[in-house]
Amino acid sequence: MQEVTPRPQEASPPIPADLKYVRCDRAWDAQYWTQRLGTCRQELERAIEQVGHNIGAVAAYLERHRDSAR
Repeated sequence: MQEVTPRPQEASPPIPADLKYVRCDRAWDAQYWTQRLGTCRQELERAIEQVGHNIGAVAAYLERHRDSAR
């Protein structure tokens, strides 16, 4: 009988040092925030341009724009 080796799961990006502020300067920060907020990098960058880096403001912006896109 052949032994089945499970495929390694895709590694999660490292957690940013400051979770109060959304940054996309580094690829892994952008990956973390896009996964956490359920959006793409382009939308995340647009949100930051509009409301700044505060996680509450960015999340609220993305939520408002998700609702309007439906």
